[in-house]
This record gives sequence, structure tokens and C-alpha cells, in this order.
Amino acid sequence: MRSAQRARHEANTLLELAHPNIVRCYGIAEKSCVLMEFLEAPTLRHFMADEADGRLKLSDALRTGIHLAAALDYIHARGFVHLDVKPRNIAIVHGRPVLFDFGIARSREDWHKPLLLGTDPYMAPEQCRRQPVSPATDVFALGVTLFEALTGEPPFPDGNKRREFPQLTVRPRRVREFRPAVPLALDDLIDRCLAFEAENRPSLVELIAGLHRHIRGGPPMWPPRFSPIEIASERDRNGSVKGAGKHNSKALPRQQPHSLRKPPNRQQIDLAR
Repeated sequence: MRSAQRARHEANTLLELAHPNIVRCYGIAEKSCVLMEFLEAPTLRHFMADEADGRLKLSDALRTGIHLAAALDYIHARGFVHLDVKPRNIAIVHGRPVLFDFGIARSREDWHKPLLLGTDPYMAPEQCRRQPVSPATDVFALGVTLFEALTGEPPFPDGNKRREFPQLTVRPRRVREFRPAVPLALDDLIDRCLAFEAENRPSLVELIAGLHRHIRGGPPMWPPRFSPIEIASERDRNGSVKGAGKHNSKALPRQQPHSLRKPPNRQQIDLAR
């Protein structure tokens, strides 16, 4: 990486995490090299570009969103926020979404620091204003990613750090403007993810359950009689999920997006930045 400090930051963050939808880290070599698993797979951005109209099938978008929400919920439960969720930072490894690039992730003690970091069209209003961040900041970016996956277009395409961010003043576009077949309840859920005020965005558990309601075919995402709401309630009561720090199959979706299971192309994800 560009600096030893950035390498240590990313490695120290990733070494606290172990989840099937998060890239694995094995430590630091020399001063500025982070040892990570090799992902030979297209990013979600490239996968979408290969699809008709640059967007995913409804079921694939929903399942991808559920996996990413599960990964983010795990990250937040361990006191981190990612702050750069976007299609280019998600690899599709034989159908399994894997989140990488934790270069600007923050631990809980740094959530309040006034830093302008992120990728412009995916930044939540509080990021744009250099205000404290929270798990809701990642919900906003995931909402933007889901919007793109379903429509092929970003909801805020024109904002950047050199002029006013549109997400500060412009009402987000609706998914059904681009794809009328999307259920109204799903459109409303994604619109809530893009709410200006962080407290008006859904929790990740609510988002997982809401996305799951619209899956109409393919393999089940989790075992019979399982409820992500119940798992979240148990964690709230106990302070953590049983088995935290390990792969907890009871708390995770277990199926890949079905039609994303095609062989990866030869493009390789280079995680050394």
C-alpha cells in the first residue's frame, strides 16, 4: 500500500473480523504489504456491466443485499463502520458477495472525527458534512448499491467534493422510475435507506427481513423457522451473538445468489492499493 500506516490500519481492522462475506486478512509482510486472500472474481460493478441493461435480476439483487447486510451487521457488532460500500468494493466469488477495501473503516472511538472520506455518490449526508458517522452511514451506501443493482443507475450521479453533494439537497430518485416491476414495498424500503436523517433509515436486521420478503424463488436463504429478527433480539439481550468472532451459521444467510453462480472471468481483484 501507499504507506505503512494505511497498511497497519487495514490489517488491524480485518484481523478483528471473520465472516464469509468479508475478505480474509492474514497479517502484514514487511512494512506496507497486507497479506489477504486472493479473490479471482469480477467485482459487482463488472458483473452488473455484463448483465442486460447493466442491472441484476431481482432475486440476485435481493440475495446480494442480504449477504452484504449480514456482513455489515457483523462489522458493526464488532465496533467498526466500513464507510466505502460500493459495487467496486464487492467481489462476486462463485456467487458469494465478498466485501473488501477497509482502508477508511473506522473503529467506534473514531466515529465522531470530522473527516471527509468516501466515494462521492455513495456518501451519506453526514459523511458529506463531516459529521459523526454510525452504522446508518453504511446503510445509506448499501441502499445506493441496491438502487444501482436494481436499476443500473446511481440515485445521486452528479455529486462530488468539488461542488455541493446532491444527496444534501435533492430528493433521491425512486427505483420504480427505472424499473416499474419492482414492488412498491421494496421501493419504499430502499428509499428509506437513502433518508437524509440517519435515524430514519432502517436497521440492517430490518433491511434483511424486508429484502427477504420479496424473494419468490430459488433456494432458501436460511433454515426453516429461522428469524433474523429473533437473532437480533437475542444479541440485544446478551450483548453479542453466541460465537461472536467465528463463523456463526445460525446468524448468517447460507445461500449464494442463485444465478450469479457462473465461473469467474479471468479478471483478478488486485487488493494491493
